[in-house]
Amino acid sequence: MKKLLYICFTLFISSCNSQDKKTAKAPISIKHNTMNTQYDYKKLIDDKTEHFDIKYFNKNKDESENLIYTDKFGNDVSIFGDNESGYFSDSTPKNSLFTIHKEFSTKGIIQHKWVNFRNGGGPIGIKYEYDDSGKLIKKTDMDKGYTITADDIIDYCKKNEIDLFSDYTHIDKNYDGGSQKLYIINYRGKYEGKFGARIIIIIDGNNGEVLKVTCINGKHNDSAEVLYEKK
Repeated sequence: MKKLLYICFTLFISSCNSQDKKTAKAPISIKHNTMNTQYDYKKLIDDKTEHFDIKYFNKNKDESENLIYTDKFGNDVSIFGDNESGYFSDSTPKNSLFTIHKEFSTKGIIQHKWVNFRNGGGPIGIKYEYDDSGKLIKKTDMDKGYTITADDIIDYCKKNEIDLFSDYTHIDKNYDGGSQKLYIINYRGKYEGKFGARIIIIIDGNNGEVLKVTCINGKHNDSAEVLYEKK
């Protein structure tokens, strides 16, 4: 629901005809670096069948029926669910920009798993789907149609001093079959000297062009200023 509201809000901002709209000098496009593999998220999961330890979860969950902890390897783990809806886990490795998401059946058998950008961001890499017995039945490439990679987006954020580990930084994608593949970077900070409680940068996932930059401020995030929009 949180992600749906966020995407809807972004699309709303993109469709507004704000009186504050400006046409500035076009930002430099993101370049795809074919040699960059330092953030290799594809190695974080594989297609193996997994099982959820229901007894351990029920024994250790808190009053809100969640189990949140940091394991001995420094991974931040968040687990929730029940015997009616199934079980869900999110694990963010220590110092990682990615989160491993897994979904299990009410019997504790893996149903889906994939990797997201951290902070509930968009999926990247291969999404695996299993039947009720835990047999792999489908692989979906969540990067299909994107020339610009997660590595390229991360490098762009670093060069522009966007804090990737901030709780206010969120990177999403329109991965649900849209004809135009986009990255949506949402963060708190500055864009060319302009501070925003939220800065939203929309990037073409094929050619790396910055399509739109919106700065949002105000007590209730009700002041939106378009800093750049590609004509």
